[in-house]
Amino acid sequence: MSNEQLFFGLSQALRKFPKEIDRILCHFCFKPKRVTNEVLGADNARRSQVLISSIILLKTALDALPLLSKALKNAKSFLLANVYKTICENEKYVSIRKRVGEVIDEDVLHARVPFVARTQQCFAVKAGIDGLLDIARRTFCDTSEAIHNLANKYREEFKLPNLKLPFNNRQGFYFSIPQKDIQGKLPSKFIQVLKHGNNIHCSTLELASLNVRNKSAAAECYIRTEVCLEALLNSIREDASALTLLAEVLCLLDMIINSFAYTISTKPVDRYTRPEFTSNGPLAIDAGRHPILESIHNDFVPNNIFLSEASNMIIVMGPNMSGKSTYLQQVCLIVILAQIGCYVPARFSTIRVVDRIFTRMGSVDNLESNSSTFMTEMKETAFIMQNVSERSLIFMDELGRATSSSDGFAIAWSCCEHLLSLKAYSIFATHMENLSELATIYPNVRIVHFHVDIKSNRLDFKVFQLEDGPRHVPHYGLLLAEVAGLPSSVIEMARSITSKITEKQIKQMEVNCRQHHQLQMVYRVAQRLICLKHSSQDEDSIRQALQNLKEQYINGTL
Repeated sequence: MSNEQLFFGLSQALRKFPKEIDRILCHFCFKPKRVTNEVLGADNARRSQVLISSIILLKTALDALPLLSKALKNAKSFLLANVYKTICENEKYVSIRKRVGEVIDEDVLHARVPFVARTQQCFAVKAGIDGLLDIARRTFCDTSEAIHNLANKYREEFKLPNLKLPFNNRQGFYFSIPQKDIQGKLPSKFIQVLKHGNNIHCSTLELASLNVRNKSAAAECYIRTEVCLEALLNSIREDASALTLLAEVLCLLDMIINSFAYTISTKPVDRYTRPEFTSNGPLAIDAGRHPILESIHNDFVPNNIFLSEASNMIIVMGPNMSGKSTYLQQVCLIVILAQIGCYVPARFSTIRVVDRIFTRMGSVDNLESNSSTFMTEMKETAFIMQNVSERSLIFMDELGRATSSSDGFAIAWSCCEHLLSLKAYSIFATHMENLSELATIYPNVRIVHFHVDIKSNRLDFKVFQLEDGPRHVPHYGLLLAEVAGLPSSVIEMARSITSKITEKQIKQMEVNCRQHHQLQMVYRVAQRLICLKHSSQDEDSIRQALQNLKEQYINGTL
């Protein structure tokens, strides 16, 4: 980031490499059956086409290496200097490029436009190497020219000056005519008529016949080209390890330059910040954001998180669609970005280094292993419980929802108690309001919720702001079900049933919160003291913070 010339030079160089370079390696690592007259048929044309495309992609990548070498030549970073030494100064790539150049035409380039790509593949091998290939090419050119002449003929004959001749790999050439150019009905000669936006797509018997001949000629070109490339492919396979190294290096540079460096350099200074790390301190993120969703939604709402030894579990509550799952994924991604060496989307972050991140999210069954949604959930939870350590970070999204409400609640509660006995940091998202009673028994549990407004008997999700403590949003499931279109009689009956069930539970929760308020205050003091222990502030600031903490405790405002 301190060398703009290197940054932009590498960015330009990487754009010259095809994106599929790592995917094409499989064609050089495995040797297919030898091409013989018995297998020369239409069924093998597609495979041959893919193989030719891979050779063209490889040629394009090797042609771009000198530009990468020029950009990296004066790099002083150990990593980039090592890349220059192992890739740019490696004679194997020069040798491979020379062997490719002996067979493949110099003017052949990788193309993404379908017909241009087909033409490049047909003319990949130099002329004069195979007589049958040259004949097939001639047929391919003749049929292509005949198709374009046919289009010119129709333009004049039917007075359609805006008739176009698009191409796709599935159906070949077809006609595209603006609907405004058609007066009345299309002539009966046009068949397979389809409306596509403001255009009409169609074909004719003559075009269909020429398409078959053109495709057959291209298939013959592919198969004859593969015969010509057999010796070249065998020699390239001997250097498959060098190609694997090239693919890995390109992926690494793409991550560093086009992902990390570009993201940081194109955002305002305070949007991505450098994280701080501690060995046993808290996990604190101020104004954290989801790195992907914030690029889609300009008004993404940032949220905070704080976990420490004194408060090592957060239970996130709130209605469906209020943002719980997004919040869990956001924290998870920020920790991963920090530990792989990237700046993070937050105003400030200090992160306790974790050994593993465990997640239990989503609700899917597994037909292959004969596992229901609940069994899949339990298997994943069991794996977490058996492998979690004191330095792990755990994310649980609505554990226990796939079975009966009583059993699901019991499992969620017991899993929370097990994790609380460790020093691992855990974040639970749940709809079970009874689970908030954990905070009345265990002071190291913190309850938070996503604020949701109710306007005109409708949930307003525009806030997405995380707030402390539990909050009872009455019948939010019923409100969403009503929006989804359930009959009003069903909604009213469900509302009368659930109100009787929840009334007693809410009263019990309020009593428990009042009884354990003093213990919560003591634990919050301990939490603040742990934070001050890891603080890098001067002595006077710490003394002032301790004085403020004392006053808040005495006044009961902590």
